[in-house]
Amino acid sequence: MIASPVKGALFQQLNWLIQAPPLLQCVPFEDAGSLLKREWLRHPGLIANAVEWLEDLNPPRRLGLAFEQWVAALVSVSEGLELVERNLPVRDQNTTLGELDMLVRDRDSGKLWHWELALKFYLGTTDHWYGPNSRDTLARKHQHLFEQQLPRSTLPECRSLLANRGLRVDGRALLTRGRLFYRNGHPDTPPRHPRHERGWWLPSHSLPQQQWRMIDKKNWPLPSMSDKSTTSVDTLELIDYVESQSRPVMVCSALRPEPGFIVPVSWPRA
Repeated sequence: MIASPVKGALFQQLNWLIQAPPLLQCVPFEDAGSLLKREWLRHPGLIANAVEWLEDLNPPRRLGLAFEQWVAALVSVSEGLELVERNLPVRDQNTTLGELDMLVRDRDSGKLWHWELALKFYLGTTDHWYGPNSRDTLARKHQHLFEQQLPRSTLPECRSLLANRGLRVDGRALLTRGRLFYRNGHPDTPPRHPRHERGWWLPSHSLPQQQWRMIDKKNWPLPSMSDKSTTSVDTLELIDYVESQSRPVMVCSALRPEPGFIVPVSWPRA
């Protein structure tokens, strides 16, 4: 039984990772998440074993690195997958061309897969999907994933590197998780992916009077984990905090079933 709060939190996060829908459609690449789900369906103890694997490690402070660690744990303790490499740098002489997030062998087929991972949150406006840091956009991340990161294993420099290790990539796969947030929860255009997790956002000057719970960034993937641990603030307190931080703040409230972001008046220009 998962007894400690830390183990319980990890169990919930890994369970979410396996069952959540992808943020982006993977075509023309494969969906790495389907392999994780296959392993979980075959071996229901997968998540508990991954929790034990993670318990001895220090969790990274950056959410994206923590997400990579969760994926590595699930692959490492699975029976049908093998984590061959992680964060493998690809170089051309003294120039680093980038990294391969993961090389994963599917023991069923014998194929070696190049996986790229992304955990992202974007807020939709009339012209762009912006991250809470507005320099990050969905269009830019999509282009980077599909035109640079995933094709990286096809570069001659990478093929040579892998050949020296006795390896050859058979295919490329993408694992994306996260959430898209719509202005006041009502999209002006159809969703980019029919099954993605969704939320809402509002500018600070449009907030109704009610109580709010601010969500720590570590709990952005699964905001419900913050229900008992976050301090409730009223609308004026929340507005003051958001404007003083000059960045979007994730919140939950009793009146909305989905999480949302409250953004300062300067966003996304700041």
